Amino acid sequence: MQVQTSAIVISSLKYGDNGLIIRCYTQNSGIESFILKNAFSGRNKKSSVFLILNQIKIIYDQKKNSNLNYLKEADAEIYYQSIYSNPIKTTITLFLGEILNSVLQEEETNLSLYQFLSSGLNEFDSNRTNYADFHLWFLINLTRFLGFFPNYSENYQFFDLTNGVSTHDFSSGFVIEKEELILFKNLIDLDFNAEETSKFNQIQRKKLLEIIIRYYELHISDFRRPKSLEVLYSVFE
Repeated sequence: MQVQTSAIVISSLKYGDNGLIIRCYTQNSGIESFILKNAFSGRNKKSSVFLILNQIKIIYDQKKNSNLNYLKEADAEIYYQSIYSNPIKTTITLFLGEILNSVLQEEETNLSLYQFLSSGLNEFDSNRTNYADFHLWFLINLTRFLGFFPNYSENYQFFDLTNGVSTHDFSSGFVIEKEELILFKNLIDLDFNAEETSKFNQIQRKKLLEIIIRYYELHISDFRRPKSLEVLYSVFE
């Protein structure tokens, strides 16, 4: 059966001399993997279409009981203006792509998640000055769709990362308090689209990212600490 859908590129791996294996989050059916032949040869080179987190339109042959479908056509659906021309944005994009490749597994339609990914990337691309906090906002709000958005409440001394709830019990697991708790609350309350300036400085940003990575590690059993994390830290130094 031939299928046409919008998709967001999550990963791209060279296959043989001229082929690509591409993993996408599709609008129609969630995570799908594809093989594309002759991606690097001839006049119809398509490798640039499959940059990480590109938004594309694809046509493919869907086979029953197969985890790898053949792409017939693929073209850009959204043309980014700054994501791949701004080195900081590019680094953030590659980092988020690595996270998404690790955490997105469902092979079913989730239009709300697709819309979150698409609209977030579009806002990130169009924001010319205030984008340094985007990855923090993106990751904390992604947990809404992964099932462990923080259940934060005022007037509690600690936040328990293991159980995802505010608490008075310091011994309940991995907890944050004081300055870290204030930063975490400010991140939960952050409206990236409404902020005119970055809310966090370099030190706060790094501290928050470590908290978020630990939070993901505690809630996703096979979560892998991103290899691109240190590169991301370096671009903000």
